[in-house]
Amino acid sequence: MKIKTLFKTIFYAGLALTLVLYLCHLYGNYIEKTQEPITDYIYNGFEEKSNYKSSNTILITYKSKQYRLHTGDRILNKIKSGDFPKLYYSSKTDYLFFEGDYLPAGYAQATLLFSIILPTIGTLIWRKELDNDIRTM
Repeated sequence: MKIKTLFKTIFYAGLALTLVLYLCHLYGNYIEKTQEPITDYIYNGFEEKSNYKSSNTILITYKSKQYRLHTGDRILNKIKSGDFPKLYYSSKTDYLFFEGDYLPAGYAQATLLFSIILPTIGTLIWRKELDNDIRTM
């Protein structure tokens, strides 16, 4: 495979992944706009993260099923202060999520940025060798 082909593949795969992530973000927004927040759930407490690599976990029981919602410090601090964010349920995916937390648009933006920057920098670095094989990199 040529170096040029590798960078094109990375670019197009990144664009496809960006599209999928952005569509998931739009689907989460669609659920929030078309459905009412759920209110018949039971809050079972939380587990704080044990180290910087893990996330906080909120335990919720909804329709007799236990859900573990992984959240950041922002939502956990709201819950500790008594301000519980709105919860939404997607019946198609059996997914319970806080308002605005289905799939943030930042994931799609980061993927798009990566899929543009990596091939661009690679093309600048290997500009004289783009028609060579990958093994010569």
